[in-house]
Formats: sequence, C-alpha cells, structure tokens
Amino acid sequence: MTVFDTNFLVDLLNDEPGMSYMADSFENPKTTAINAFELYYGAWNSSNPKENIVEVTSLLKSLSILEIDIAAAQKAAEIDVRLKNSGSTLELEDVLIAGVCIANNEELVTGNLDHFKRISGLKCRSYSQGDY
Repeated sequence: MTVFDTNFLVDLLNDEPGMSYMADSFENPKTTAINAFELYYGAWNSSNPKENIVEVTSLLKSLSILEIDIAAAQKAAEIDVRLKNSGSTLELEDVLIAGVCIANNEELVTGNLDHFKRISGLKCRSYSQGDY
C-alpha cells in the first residue's frame, strides 16, 4: 500500500513530466489528512487560491485519505520524542505523516527521503530518485 507525500502531490498538480504515469502505476494510492492540510495551505497561500483549491479538492477526491487516529497520534508522539532525545528534529507535519503511515502499515512515497529515513519503522521510498 502506498501513501503519497505532499511533494509528490504538488508535482502531480504541477503536471511535472512523468508524474501522471507514475501516479497511475500505484494501486489504491492514499494520502493523509495532514498532507491534505499542507496542500490546502499552499493553495490558500498562492496567487490564485480559488483555482488552486478546486484543483487540490479534485485531486484529493481521487485518493483514499488516512486520518490521524489514536494509534497514529501515539506513534507520532513516540517518533517526535525519540528524534528530540537523539538531538534531531523534524517538522510536526512530517512526524504526524510518519505516525499515520506506521500505524496503518503503509509505505510513504516522498521526494524528502532524507527527512523520513531517520524514522525507525517507517517504510519509505523516493520517487525523485526513481525508487518507484
């Protein structure tokens, strides 16, 4: 099972070469409610929010959305504390995304592999390095 990270979805929205083909190669792709937040934030903060919100909504309707539940929240809290105790930090959104993926036994497809590879137990791969 596959969860698309925000940067994957942004590249898809921007019609980057090969992204449509790549997205179609995944069966039952998903994203998280946190990724949806990041997309909507970017749309609202853009020079053309009305159009971008429509595009984001259309894209999200084509995906299954994983919510943050108690198991994901607990896992995200554990991840955040472990990273901080080891002297490392990660943006809260990324910690929450990782928690949702681990709690649901999903693999994250991202362009930010360096952010996520520090998280023990998270299955992730880079689409930008051709790991798909």
